[in-house]
Amino acid sequence: MDINYLIALQNFREATGGIFNSFFELITKFGETSVLMLIIGLVYWCLDKRRGIFLMFAFSANRIINGFVKITACVYRPWIKDPRIIPVAAAQADATGYSFPSGHTGNAVCFWGGLSVDANRSSKLAKALRILFIIFVFLIGFSRNYLGVHTPQDVIVALIIGCAVLFLTAELIKITDSHTNIDIFITIGGIALCVILIIYASLKSYPIDYNADGSVVVEGAKMAVDSYKNAGIGMGFFIGWLIERRFVNFSTDVSIKEKIVRLVFCMLTYMLLDNLSGALADVIVNIGLSSGFAKAFTEFICMLYFTAGAPAISKLFSPLFAKSAI
Repeated sequence: MDINYLIALQNFREATGGIFNSFFELITKFGETSVLMLIIGLVYWCLDKRRGIFLMFAFSANRIINGFVKITACVYRPWIKDPRIIPVAAAQADATGYSFPSGHTGNAVCFWGGLSVDANRSSKLAKALRILFIIFVFLIGFSRNYLGVHTPQDVIVALIIGCAVLFLTAELIKITDSHTNIDIFITIGGIALCVILIIYASLKSYPIDYNADGSVVVEGAKMAVDSYKNAGIGMGFFIGWLIERRFVNFSTDVSIKEKIVRLVFCMLTYMLLDNLSGALADVIVNIGLSSGFAKAFTEFICMLYFTAGAPAISKLFSPLFAKSAI
């Protein structure tokens, strides 16, 4: 049934000449990690630190769970399961790793859904935005089906996991606010999960299927690289979150001028570090470590800088803005 649904969408794409392809390619971008990290940065660094932490916490936790589920289920992408499925080329290029559950959909729930549940419920504008964000989540999920890169069950399960993660995140933050030193135990637990994910991805066996010519359909080790990446993101967040809480403690209650300078500085330096991560990963591979470990390490560095490094450097320059205001 899932394949028939994707074929029906594919037939619709072909019958309409692909006029909606660009729209859904744009929509699906708002579920990509790289895009969402930049928007989270705007919120976290400049607008509302508490909400930014909530979004990062949910996003990181979802990535960890997604990493575990993907390499446990080991579900192939739709076009691998059935050669009749021909995805939109641009979307297929970005569809890495195993298929189940949808990473884009999970990201969307934790970010756009996170904005909706964490919004001020007393404002009419907030209520309207909440509805818009929820619609956006479902649009992103549907875009993964429309583009042919995920089955309906990939999307539905990602929606369920994302909602559970949002609830868990809200509860953990409440506990953190009311209990001293609980952040240390949450961080240790988060790090432990990430380490277990890396070990699990390294040691587990992956299914091996063959094409008619005898070649391997997919290499399990390569399909698991995203799980290493997710572990790095999670570890970077939890350590950075604790460092920021205990030692940095920056504030978003600053002047507009400082917010603009902070955004430009943090965004540019983070993007530079992210772009350099590929070269760093190559160096790590060249010294004998696997590409999975290289991905985990570089994502860890980027997320650590995002969460604690950039805010710490920005805080050092805050006195300069205070002097200029005198």
